[in-house]
Formats: sequence, structure tokens, C-alpha cells
Amino acid sequence: MKINNHGQTLIIFVILLPLLLALIAFVVDISYMYGEKLHLQNTTKMIIKNNYKDRLENNIENKVKDLYKKNNIKVYQSDIKTSNDYFKIETKSEIDSIFGKVIGLKKYKIKVSLKGYKKEDKIIIIEE
Repeated sequence: MKINNHGQTLIIFVILLPLLLALIAFVVDISYMYGEKLHLQNTTKMIIKNNYKDRLENNIENKVKDLYKKNNIKVYQSDIKTSNDYFKIETKSEIDSIFGKVIGLKKYKIKVSLKGYKKEDKIIIIEE
């Protein structure tokens, strides 16, 4: 006697399909957040390197905000600390979620904190 397993396979497929879709959505959202964090990090590094000599000017905060806008980064908080020895930028940004909206996560928050200092005529940037 031969047993027909088509019904059991269909039930397992129907159960696993939502789990598979949720896993794919999770991977897409995590990848998107990682890409946006890299974009924010690289932009902040560029800002520190290109504006290191101007760090003690009065309008440096406005200059930094304009550079973030030109790079399509939505910054909701930015803390800039400068001295004769270093240039530090701590930035918090929000990005819209793609699939997180399904479970109530409308936005993801990203934080980057970088400090630049000069060593032997070269600007060194470290993460803090």
C-alpha cells in the first residue's frame, strides 16, 4: 500500500512560507540599516578630514549640517566637539524602515561617533 504525502507537504509549505518571508524581510532590513550606517560613517569621516583645519571656526556646526543635507542624511541630533588637538562628531540619524512597519517599527535609529586628530601631518580617525 502506497501512502500519498502531497497533503502533508502542502501543510508544511503553508506553515514555513510566512517564516521564510519574515526571515527574508529581516535580512533586507538589517542590510539596509548596515548600508545606511556605513554611509553615515563615511560621510562623517569625510567631514572630519575635509574640515579639520576649519574646526575652530564659529560656523562649523552649520557647515557640518549642510554637508549632511547635501549627502541626503537626515540628522536629528549632532554633537560637535573641537579643540586644538581633535575634532569629534557624534551624530544620530533616523531612516525609514522597509519591512519593519509590519511589526510597528517605522524608523530605525543610527548613531555614529568619530574623533579625528592629527599625527605626523596625517589625520587619524577613530571610533568612540
